[in-house]
Amino acid sequence: MITIVKVPRINTNDNAVEVVDWEVEDGAFVEKGREIVVLETSKAAVTLEAETEGYIRQLAKRGDLVLDGSPLCCLATSADELPALTLPEGPRPGAPRPGGASKDVALASIERKETTTRSYSVTRFSRDARTLMQQNGLSPDHFPASGLVTARLIREMLNGTRQGPVEEQSVATQTRLDLTPEQPTRNERVSLAKLEEIRFLAAGNNTGITSTLSVYFDSAGIRNRLRNDNLFDANIQPLVIYEVARLLKLWPQFNAYFENNTIHFYDRVDVGLAIDLGKGIKVVTIAETDRLSPIEIFEKTLDIGLRYLENRLHPEELVGSTATITDLSGLDVLHFRPLINGKQSAIIGLGGDSTRPGHPSSINLTFDHRVATGRDGAMFLNELRTRLLSYDLSKGAAQIPSAKQPLNASLRCDTCGIDQAAYYAEFGRDAYMLAYFREDGTMGRVCHRCSTGFAG
Repeated sequence: MITIVKVPRINTNDNAVEVVDWEVEDGAFVEKGREIVVLETSKAAVTLEAETEGYIRQLAKRGDLVLDGSPLCCLATSADELPALTLPEGPRPGAPRPGGASKDVALASIERKETTTRSYSVTRFSRDARTLMQQNGLSPDHFPASGLVTARLIREMLNGTRQGPVEEQSVATQTRLDLTPEQPTRNERVSLAKLEEIRFLAAGNNTGITSTLSVYFDSAGIRNRLRNDNLFDANIQPLVIYEVARLLKLWPQFNAYFENNTIHFYDRVDVGLAIDLGKGIKVVTIAETDRLSPIEIFEKTLDIGLRYLENRLHPEELVGSTATITDLSGLDVLHFRPLINGKQSAIIGLGGDSTRPGHPSSINLTFDHRVATGRDGAMFLNELRTRLLSYDLSKGAAQIPSAKQPLNASLRCDTCGIDQAAYYAEFGRDAYMLAYFREDGTMGRVCHRCSTGFAG
């Protein structure tokens, strides 16, 4: 018995996928539920699992573009069935979809394509690859700058059929610095995900009517407060997302887009978080961001990061954001000019430099001048900076409780009324009070129970 596995419809905006890598050898026996292939659309990378067991015959090579609905591989009950298998020829990217009878072709004649050796700045591992590494005592140090490491690549290395863990030859050995008039080039096809990124950035920036404004502040005090309160791994990103989402309700011109001489304002605040952990940039939408607490935002960003690395992001999460936040502070980039995404009027870039005294940080706002003015942008940035600095308790806005310092009984939660002394006595290290601005402009506090909706 033979089961044909076809390319699923992963993303409604795409009609093709790229074969990133096969997790199993051609002709190998595959158990049901085993990861067999990594596919990438313009929005996300997805790992397919076998829905039945059998011997596999690959019908596309690494780097191939295959239209959805086309045969991707087949699973046969016995290995003897594979050589005699014939399949209808599926449509190829760039060709019209067939409307009539299909043509039978032998597996041996299926079009193959050679791919170019790549070099990477990071290494990521598939789930089966991590299992094999544990079984054979391997560590990530065995795979420096290898990109995506699959179980197949590890088996090749263990069997001695591959000279290096991932790449036969690095890019550095393939090219030479030679100032000749006609320098040979190494060509590499742009991935579907990168093409989608180019399309969205072009849509947001092709008018040339954009500006970037920046404000700076020392973030060491904020980070120390978060570290003392055991919050967010001392990362200010959740606070930035939290405060930006709330400010977008007050500055709707940054939660909008311009099209056909009309400004379209979004009624919801769905912030998109730009993330790149070595597998290509993705903008993941955090739905109704303005309704979330900082703790909820932090938990969502952790979940997004883990699913990004495991190719588990859903295509619907990668569309529909109303404004974008991008963060390069973890790479010690203090200032940069972020680019607006399509159907948006603004993007906020968070920068920082941990190597300098005070851990200076920056907020960089690129906005569409057709929707907002420079004054709007300046007011937005200054208000955002003021709100972030309110979390720096070293400036006297409030005191950080410690063994050498009495708790402030006059500091109370605005919602439930519990004072700081009773609050920390009850919750200890789990206690923290968030700073926020009341409607009259004064600063208030809210305890973690009320901020997450657990207090009555």
